[in-house]
Amino acid sequence: MSDKNNTLQIAPDLQVRLKALASKSGRSFADFATSVLRSHADEEERKILEQAEDEQRWQRYLAGGETVPFESVRNKLHGLAAEAAQKAEPQ
Repeated sequence: MSDKNNTLQIAPDLQVRLKALASKSGRSFADFATSVLRSHADEEERKILEQAEDEQRWQRYLAGGETVPFESVRNKLHGLAAEAAQKAEPQ
């Protein structure tokens, strides 16, 4: 359920910037500000998920001590890049 009575205090200098950007993009201030907030929330959620994944990987490493040599990773990436380049070539 949407609560249209939420109030957000925005510093005057930031309001000026947001209004100018909204105008340049052809959107209302409210739509533009909502879009900015949504994008920022999405980015923060992505960061939190990545940090949790990094921590899980670190804990698995600490538990098992297994690593992958750099040469193996580099060779795999080179192979994937070559495969992608080959697929991108016109037939």
